[in-house]
Amino acid sequence: MEDITENEKKTLGQKLLEFQKSGLVSYGKYLNEQLDFASESDSRNAYKKYVLDQLELNKKKIQQIEEKLL
Repeated sequence: MEDITENEKKTLGQKLLEFQKSGLVSYGKYLNEQLDFASESDSRNAYKKYVLDQLELNKKKIQQIEEKLL
């Protein structure tokens, strides 16, 4: 089996980060849809709070990945 060069590791690492970022962006879109759903009724306040917390956490994860990609 061939050894993986440092350049190949860097390329694979970047592809992994880009893949993770695209997944987080999709998850963010889903959370925004759920936020609209949770905003329709006052009885869904706990769920709305959870979705807002998850949106904030998702944004932080995306920022961390963008910093690594630079």
